Amino acid sequence: MSPLTSFKLSELANILEAELDGNPDIEIFGLSSLDLASEKDISFISRESFIPQLQSTNAAAIICSKALSDHYKGSKLISDDPYLLYAKCSSLFKSKPLQNPGISKLASVDSSASVADSAVISNFVSVSKNSIIEDDVILMPGVFIGNDTVVRKGTIIHSNASIYESIEIGEGCIIHSGVVIGSDGLGFAKESNQWVKIEHLGKVLIGNNVELGSNTTIDRGSVGDTVLGDNIKIDNLVHIAHNVSIGSGSAIAANSAIAGSTKIGKNCTLAGCTALVDNIQIVDEVHITAKSLITKSIKESGIYSSGTPFMKNSDWKKNAVGFKKLHKLSKL
Repeated sequence: MSPLTSFKLSELANILEAELDGNPDIEIFGLSSLDLASEKDISFISRESFIPQLQSTNAAAIICSKALSDHYKGSKLISDDPYLLYAKCSSLFKSKPLQNPGISKLASVDSSASVADSAVISNFVSVSKNSIIEDDVILMPGVFIGNDTVVRKGTIIHSNASIYESIEIGEGCIIHSGVVIGSDGLGFAKESNQWVKIEHLGKVLIGNNVELGSNTTIDRGSVGDTVLGDNIKIDNLVHIAHNVSIGSGSAIAANSAIAGSTKIGKNCTLAGCTALVDNIQIVDEVHITAKSLITKSIKESGIYSSGTPFMKNSDWKKNAVGFKKLHKLSKL
């Protein structure tokens, strides 16, 4: 979609199924925050803490809830979930990479690979033996696709991502730059103080509508596969080790790490810098707050924490002693 695409406010209301209050003929050219919006933009508010910015915003219209609409006298789109409406609106103004279907003369595609006519294979892409690239896939410059790998319909893989051999990526996925899928995990046995490598013989299987943030790494299974379900969203710089399984609808924030053979259920969330040790199981609908270290299985849905908010070091030391005392008392 062109960056010059515009919508009348009435059109946006119809597309987004929102209630319109104000001038239906306002032309909207973009989406921006309250403080940066111009008279051609629509903005949004989902928290009361941003109410003061409503008085000074230059936005042509805003997206808001019924409860917050009374604080703004201009044109608006009203929804029970303004943040969700904002997310849907953002896709209307997002331009996909402008690429012509076909294989660049500067790409390397093995003769045994299957590439759909509608796929885009950009400069310096490498597609290896027996790989399958389906309809409307876009491989941006510098992408590497290993042997026997499948990239399904409509997936976009951004520049310089490395997809090893025997990987399956579902439909409509977004793989950002620097992602590595299918590298070996940390698996070694020791013999006479020398490490003996455990070869990783499994695959990585990724479902539909999965998004992987920049420089995220997903290890292949050692024996068996690493599996990500549908509609999983993973932030930048996340590490997923060998044989991990993640259920559909889960989301993981930046700098988190999941050790080998851990199983995470459906619709779970891991906030930033969360760490999970190996060989544990997390049930569905578990939500883990930032900087938590999970050392054993979680068998009941809910919100879990282990990291403490910052404070003066002297206070933290006192509280650490208190935590230890409480832990001992809980065992009595």
